Amino acid sequence: MTSTSQNSQPAVTLTLESTGIFLGVLVSASILVGIAIKVVSRFNEITSEIRDLKESLNSHAAMIQEVKTLQKDIHSLDKRFDIHSQDYVNHKDANLVAINGVTEQIKHKWQRTEEVFERLENEIKNTRKSI
Repeated sequence: MTSTSQNSQPAVTLTLESTGIFLGVLVSASILVGIAIKVVSRFNEITSEIRDLKESLNSHAAMIQEVKTLQKDIHSLDKRFDIHSQDYVNHKDANLVAINGVTEQIKHKWQRTEEVFERLENEIKNTRKSI
């Protein structure tokens, strides 16, 4: 019996063409991985920018609310000031009327006093003449 041994296992043979294909696949895969990394990093940047914008909007909304509150406070203070200034004008006018009224009373009383003094002076002159 003769036995012939044959290797049924296929042998891997590297040729220049198969090495070129293998290197092409490796370069293409690394380029795809690089592109995927760039896309993911850009997506993360966009997500971060969106988050920052949301925070900015929230802070601006809070500032707008504070400005509205300040506007209401200023408006109420302005109304109070108007009320106090009108009260001051009314009080000033009332005092002027009272002062002018007292001045008129003093003038009137002084005129009556002068008339009384003049009458008394005339009476004294008349009584001296008669004596």
